[in-house]
Amino acid sequence: MSRMAVVPRLTSWPNGLDFRPFDAGPRLAKWIAVFVCAQFCAGCMVPQNVDAIQTEPHAPPQFLVGEFPDYLIAPQLQLYRQGAADAAQTPPCHCVVEIPPLSISEPDPTIDLTVRWFVDYDVSVARSTTQVRAETLPGTFNDATATRRQLGKFDFDADGLLLGSGPHVLEVVVGEPAGFDDSPATGEPNRTPKPGFTFAVYRFFINVKVEQDPARPSCLSDRPSVRVCQ
Repeated sequence: MSRMAVVPRLTSWPNGLDFRPFDAGPRLAKWIAVFVCAQFCAGCMVPQNVDAIQTEPHAPPQFLVGEFPDYLIAPQLQLYRQGAADAAQTPPCHCVVEIPPLSISEPDPTIDLTVRWFVDYDVSVARSTTQVRAETLPGTFNDATATRRQLGKFDFDADGLLLGSGPHVLEVVVGEPAGFDDSPATGEPNRTPKPGFTFAVYRFFINVKVEQDPARPSCLSDRPSVRVCQ
């Protein structure tokens, strides 16, 4: 399902939550700079746009950040992949960063939404421009008050994503299926909106340590870090 395209609204450019049409390819270096600030400055919070939900017709979806668990609002999330004791388990264990189901508001309950997850998105690295996961949040004609949707949880697994140690950026992009311009000549492949469409974007900055630390026999089992044995 889709709706009539509307003229996009101009908003300020936030570093975290973003509702404006994409007009320039984001660079991983930019997000790494923000990440470093968060890593070394205790009072340096990563800005997230939490403006009030727009109520005009055909407003874009918006993440309900106020309902996120507190541990997700930190400037950075930490992932220690595995300790020596974890590796010695049968089956072996390791940790992932679990992003729980996130709530999002869509004023029109009849509209389908597409969710695309990206890791270290950089238009200069072709492999990074392909979403690592996609899902659909179907609309409904049976409940006019159903303006809330919930994304499925996402496990940020350094093994599955083939990531090394260091800072990484996990982004989730939400918009109408008809609003994605998937033509090959777009400025930002797989996440460029068509004219009149606006996406909601949220970014998580995650510091990954893949190597085992002798001082840490087991990875942190403290949300959002979750220990998995398989």
